[in-house]
Amino acid sequence: MSATAGPFPRPSPPQPLLADHRGLTDGVQEALLGLLMDREVAPGAPLRTEALAARLGVSATPVREALARLESTGLVQRTVRRGYRAAPLLGEEELAQLLDVRLVVEPGIAERACRRAGPEQIAALRASVATQRSSPTGPGYRHFKDYLAADWSFHQLLAEATGNPFLVRTLDSFRGFVHRLHQDEERIEDSVESVAEHEAVIAALVAGSPEAAAQAMREHLEGVRERARGH
Repeated sequence: MSATAGPFPRPSPPQPLLADHRGLTDGVQEALLGLLMDREVAPGAPLRTEALAARLGVSATPVREALARLESTGLVQRTVRRGYRAAPLLGEEELAQLLDVRLVVEPGIAERACRRAGPEQIAALRASVATQRSSPTGPGYRHFKDYLAADWSFHQLLAEATGNPFLVRTLDSFRGFVHRLHQDEERIEDSVESVAEHEAVIAALVAGSPEAAAQAMREHLEGVRERARGH
């Protein structure tokens, strides 16, 4: 190096490190979701970052990031000077409000999806229902999480089929509350009914009837509401 040359510039962190960090946070988020859904952390209990990090064998940073993500789903709540807490279980009024807003939004999604969906979208919807049908339904969240993922995928694929990103974002805002809907359950009790109702929506799409698609989605969500009330 010449006498006038400066030091070598510090290289930027390699991209794989960033990807690994995102993967770690994703894993911590899933682990915390499992603790919350299986009530290994009781509803309303404090969530101490350092204690959770020690329990999961990670640093505090991915735990803080995962808790911030879960706050946006409603599963975790944060208060000033008190930190994070597990959200309480949904009450009857909150449950009714959640399903009411879904009844406002999702029949319209199904109607619009029917006007635009082609063979690829319908095939993807059928695949999500097939996965839902074959997934375990319990006991415990660790054994029904794949079922919930397939269930939600069906609704997400319908929203994407509308071609409207604002509808996709609106639907995505419901995701955490769907987990809360099943937070006090040991297993999914209405899988047969839910699969059949999803298949009815697909049948309406295949028939090319937007009105029937909207009605099938409405009947599905009304069925979810009635079964939740009876739980």
